[in-house]
Amino acid sequence: MKTILFILTSVFLGVAGQMLLKMGLYKTPPMEGLSVKILHLIFKPYILLGFISYGLSSIFWLLVLSRTELSYAYPMVALGYVFVFIFSWLYFKDQVTLIRVIGLVLICIGVVFIAITQPNTPKPIN
Repeated sequence: MKTILFILTSVFLGVAGQMLLKMGLYKTPPMEGLSVKILHLIFKPYILLGFISYGLSSIFWLLVLSRTELSYAYPMVALGYVFVFIFSWLYFKDQVTLIRVIGLVLICIGVVFIAITQPNTPKPIN
């Protein structure tokens, strides 16, 4: 049960990171190549918080990897797609189409199939 909580925490922190990065760039014109603008953008509060969120997500992911099989845990990262889709629709008014919703339903079905299997504790790699 703890492993699932660590997976979900990692996923939600990753989703938060994605949303914060988008919020930091929300009214910024599209970037053309690498430029000095990147240094300016990195220090915007939402961008910094997005990177911090990703860092915390990675720390929780390390806890996950130490507790369960990668083939069990990694597919659950796909839940991030679902949550980003929902939050983007709610917050940024992103377009929702039937084909996208069908895709998300298929992702959810796949995650459920994996979640109902019993994961094994990984054996140490020599």
